[in-house]
Amino acid sequence: DRYFDVFVEYAKADADDILMRITVHNRGPDDAPIHLLPQLWFRNTWQEDGGTRPELRADGDAAVRLKHAEIGERWWQVEAPYNLLFTENESNTVLLFDNPNPTSYVKDGIDYALVRGQAERVNPQKRGTKCAADCYAIVEPGALWVVRSRFQRERSQTPFADFDAVFEQCLREADEFYA
Repeated sequence: DRYFDVFVEYAKADADDILMRITVHNRGPDDAPIHLLPQLWFRNTWQEDGGTRPELRADGDAAVRLKHAEIGERWWQVEAPYNLLFTENESNTVLLFDNPNPTSYVKDGIDYALVRGQAERVNPQKRGTKCAADCYAIVEPGALWVVRSRFQRERSQTPFADFDAVFEQCLREADEFYA
């Protein structure tokens, strides 16, 4: 009887405004630590099509800026205490094929940093083609913890001000549709 229930929900305020809510319930009898890792990455197509490599980059401590040749610039923000971890969305060819890695920061670097304590496996310059927000909390028994994130065309100074209202509106619209 020691486990978490984790629910991930999405809502769209419009085509370029996507909200995600992660709700964690501690079902155990004790305080329990948990790491949540909302992630953002670019599908690795730049090697196949010879295209321009997109980029994710930390913009201060509060946002990630995305730059992509086709979709332009976007912003991702997370509302929770977190540490941003960046790698490249490149396979670990040393592990898989015993060949040199194409970069120092391969996609499993986040696992190595968090689970194995090898912080040098993530990019200290906080940029790459894959990132995770390492959100950490100790959740009391029977309590819940909510982590919210938002993906938008423009960077907002208050990205979570209308978050709950947008979610509630989307839930009402879905209920009305299915009724």
